[in-house]
Amino acid sequence: MAVLFGLLHLPPDLVRNIAAWKEVSLGLLVLFVILRALTGRGPANAIAWPDLWIGGLMATAILFLLTENLWLRFDLPPAGEFMGIRDAVYFMLAYFIGRGMPELVSDEKTMRTLVALVLFTCIVGILERLLVSPEMLVSLGIVSYFSDFLGLSSLTAGTETGLPQNYWTGIGGHLVRRAGSVYLNGQGFAVPFILFYPLVTAWTFMREKLTARVVLAFAIVTVGLLLTLTRMTIIVAFIQLALFVTLRKRPEWAVAGLAMGSAMFTALFVFIPGFPEFVWNTLSFQESSTASHANDWANGIRAFFESPWGSGLGTTDQTALRAGLPHITGDNLFLKYAVEMGFMGITLFVAILCSIGSSGMRLYRGGATLAEKRMGVTLWLAVVGIALNGITAVVFNSIALGWIFFWLAGAVVTVSEQRSASAVGAEHGPVPIGLNPVS
Repeated sequence: MAVLFGLLHLPPDLVRNIAAWKEVSLGLLVLFVILRALTGRGPANAIAWPDLWIGGLMATAILFLLTENLWLRFDLPPAGEFMGIRDAVYFMLAYFIGRGMPELVSDEKTMRTLVALVLFTCIVGILERLLVSPEMLVSLGIVSYFSDFLGLSSLTAGTETGLPQNYWTGIGGHLVRRAGSVYLNGQGFAVPFILFYPLVTAWTFMREKLTARVVLAFAIVTVGLLLTLTRMTIIVAFIQLALFVTLRKRPEWAVAGLAMGSAMFTALFVFIPGFPEFVWNTLSFQESSTASHANDWANGIRAFFESPWGSGLGTTDQTALRAGLPHITGDNLFLKYAVEMGFMGITLFVAILCSIGSSGMRLYRGGATLAEKRMGVTLWLAVVGIALNGITAVVFNSIALGWIFFWLAGAVVTVSEQRSASAVGAEHGPVPIGLNPVS
């Protein structure tokens, strides 16, 4: 889209219509899954808890869309409302597609394909720093794409090249370029690692014997993550790694990882000027981004308590900026749902994360195959990562994270329910699938 708008100068409306292929395809796929279920050709599914929470959140968003201007008198522009419902819940339809595709979990090809795609983007991100200059990105129309097409000129203001401010980060008084890969910016590249890093970790280490090729792939992905220089996501990834080691009960991995991490951290302190100051400013909340987070959180908390029923769709974060509205809050996933859809919205959203995480852990512990166990632990770790990284970013702004996470989550819930029902049936006789049966 950046090339079509910024380089080829196609009309904005045409580019938006082309960009809408994702939303159109998602809607068509949902219709296909519904028809498949009605004709009896899909897997036998019963209602599970995540179905209720996701359906409830989507219903809440639709009610806001229909009533927030008529009854609540929010007077929001239609463009902001529709962008709000797209950014808040529309991508969650991918969950219901996944519910009809349990083979995503049972077939090892799914994880292998995703690992290959992640590896490719990491190689591009590593080589980008060597082969692609900021001037080349400007000539491709990236500046025009962010400023004029996305309407995010506030993110590009004050930079010499016009590229987004988060294209660099400051370390010890020096601007250091972040790897952006195919996502065009460091944070866009980093955030999908919340799902992809545990996925690659499970694929690498949950096997009988490690090979040099597999370890090399894991190392390349780790380097790609580190080159994004996105502090919170890197910290979250290593927390996920520590939790994975704990679940696998492999203390030797923990010792080796601690030794390697300590060596890398010491090397950064010694060889990168200003790195100790960078770490101190981060830990002491003196970084400019930390102050911005605190301000947005304070505004969001105040808005939530002033209007616990919600302030309307599209009034937070990048959605508000793109719709031309003053955003109430930003940089926090939970406050997005709390402010836009009130107490009901945040309650349903937390229930969604908890129920998907529970399904992932049950599949990890009760999966029938290695592929199922891998996908189960991946989803559980991803939920942990979303909850942690969501404190400082609206992580579902990332299409790669939001859409793929809910797509895989639907498949994980389906298989998890089937395995739970089979386990209970083997012990007590047949029982209906659904609503997380337990023994």
